[in-house]
Amino acid sequence: MRARNPLYVMAKPPPEVQAAIAALPRNDPGRGPDLLHVTLISLYDLHYAPPDWLPATIAALNGFAAAPFPLRFDRIENRKAVTLRTRDPLAEARAFQKALVHHLLAAKAPIMDGTTPEPHVTINYRGDRLGAQTIAPIGWTVDEIILTESIVGKTTHVQRGRWPLRSDAG
Repeated sequence: MRARNPLYVMAKPPPEVQAAIAALPRNDPGRGPDLLHVTLISLYDLHYAPPDWLPATIAALNGFAAAPFPLRFDRIENRKAVTLRTRDPLAEARAFQKALVHHLLAAKAPIMDGTTPEPHVTINYRGDRLGAQTIAPIGWTVDEIILTESIVGKTTHVQRGRWPLRSDAG
């Protein structure tokens, strides 16, 4: 079963950071900078999910509170795709992911195993075989999360919800 409409909780960089990432020579110029993101949690495929899963996920996210957290990437790596990464532990981002998973589980929201990828930004899905390189750090403070449906093969993100993070929540 190939994914057709995967649903993610993601963080998108602000416009000035999108522009900095888009200017990287290894970035795919065919993809709009508005598609740049960090997947925080991969949830499930909406195409195959029961119809009540999306409203249950939105209801659970409505009850989630967390503080903003920093993301900072200082390397380009070529794995299956070209990505921005760091060797830093991104402890605050990983703690955020863990808190969000625990919240969704406690709220009995639909969630799949293996849902919290290492934070990264994919800048070219085709890969370029150029290996790893250090870059000037690119980062931002994540101050909102976005529930996004990705339409596979259409290079399209459909926003299903958006939640601000609050410094008084941490």
